[in-house]
Amino acid sequence: MTVRRWRATAVGAAAGVLLTLGVVGVKERPAPAEQCVDDDVIRVATGDDVSVGGARRELIRRWKGPLVQMIEISRVADLKRDEMLAAAQADPCQAYDLLIIDMASTAEFAAAGLLSEIRPEDVPSGLVPQARESGQWGGKQYALPFAVDVGLLYRRADLPEPTSWDQLWPAARQAGAAYRRGGYLAQLADFEGRTVGLLELLRAYGATVVDGDGEIVLDQAPNDRQALAALRWMRQWQSDQTLGDSWTDKEAESLAAFEGAGYLRHWPYADLQLINDGRTPFKLSKLPGPATLGGSNLAITARSTKYDSVLKFVKYLLRPDNQRQLFACGGYAPVVEAAYEDVDVCPEADARETGTPPTRDDLQRLASAIKESLPTATRPKLEHYTRFSEVFRACVTKYVFAAEEPALGDIGIIADELEAAKLGRTEKSEPCG
Repeated sequence: MTVRRWRATAVGAAAGVLLTLGVVGVKERPAPAEQCVDDDVIRVATGDDVSVGGARRELIRRWKGPLVQMIEISRVADLKRDEMLAAAQADPCQAYDLLIIDMASTAEFAAAGLLSEIRPEDVPSGLVPQARESGQWGGKQYALPFAVDVGLLYRRADLPEPTSWDQLWPAARQAGAAYRRGGYLAQLADFEGRTVGLLELLRAYGATVVDGDGEIVLDQAPNDRQALAALRWMRQWQSDQTLGDSWTDKEAESLAAFEGAGYLRHWPYADLQLINDGRTPFKLSKLPGPATLGGSNLAITARSTKYDSVLKFVKYLLRPDNQRQLFACGGYAPVVEAAYEDVDVCPEADARETGTPPTRDDLQRLASAIKESLPTATRPKLEHYTRFSEVFRACVTKYVFAAEEPALGDIGIIADELEAAKLGRTEKSEPCG
């Protein structure tokens, strides 16, 4: 008897890989302007497909409209954003018609005039509000959501579920004594993941960095004292190794390290990968406090001449049945509210080669954790978000690792640096230096 097992794999992160409905090759650099091709092909720039089993690729393969070319750039948010921005600004030919960009980058691209406005009548109904709003800038819709992400808490099956951060940290310290890789793992290497994780840790103590109007409020009471308390606790967790190797880990490293750790903060897709792997008994819940909003948006480029055909492709991706399939087969958290209803297993699970597929109960549990997390999930929406992110994580990291204890005045210094970064200014070569 032949036994088919279910495989979860992340597509390789080679820059510039071209996927054309199953044809895989290396994309050549754009041609000079006089060689630009006017055709019906929809060219899509994206990061690599981290979905379980390449579910996104399979969904696009079933698209019945014009040919779609997927140009996979990088799984690293910082690198993906840089290459997309450079192409959108400088290519003599419009290299891309559609960008699958991080939610955090959407405001930057829209403010730079690189995206087409989505006409109000073209915005589908029934989108998750937080996801829909992430594509808005200046009162207009410049992108539609593709997948939403929120930080979730994974824990070893024998550990208690914390209902507050005050419960989590003692449990994590105790787990750190029992598990060699640490009590609590997050993605705190020097990339966008560190910004996400530090925002969550500051919010865990009630500190707001940027308000809903895009204003820096870190140095306003009571945010300043709450941020100071959070910094001091982070110093303690680093000193006693509660965070393990979090300060050097990205998503893949922290997920692999969870086999030897107690608690793990990670994105929803990690649930399906851990189930598939099957070696680490675990349980899942929402974070014991507000999560940082993540995910990706679908943005039609301003220079594309194919708005209508690209929009049809976008709406195909947002159909509730397709969103359900991306969730069940790939771990993409849906952006359509209807997709959270009638969750079922991946229809293609039996055809996968290795691993254990998630059950309906597994998927329902994951969907519930995501839905519970969304109402309080936020992310700063700033025109110069990239500069803000770089300065924010540099400043917070400096005070976490400083020889002397941070003081209240240091919170003011961080806020001043962030105010300059929000405006796109570079005050010093080394933020908070």
